[in-house]
Amino acid sequence: MDKLEAWDASKADDPQYMMNMAKKYVILDTLAANDGECTFLKLFEKADELHCDVLTAALNSMKRKKAITYDKEMPLLHPNDNAIVVKLLKPDYDCFA
Repeated sequence: MDKLEAWDASKADDPQYMMNMAKKYVILDTLAANDGECTFLKLFEKADELHCDVLTAALNSMKRKKAITYDKEMPLLHPNDNAIVVKLLKPDYDCFA
């Protein structure tokens, strides 16, 4: 994938916009495509495909807001946590709100 349709290059310097893009196009879209749950490895592979380097921070943020859950208190790290399952709790979560 070369470019997301929703990409707004004028906001590329805005860290919050980049975090919201990661939440939407890496985490939410991947979870939705996999019936609301998948492994951290699957999310990591999607993040790598989209050149996203904020996956762990985005997961932590969404977990704090109870939009997702996974069985670990500490941040997820590749490759140690590849088998951990991430579950979507709020399918209607709006990353940009």
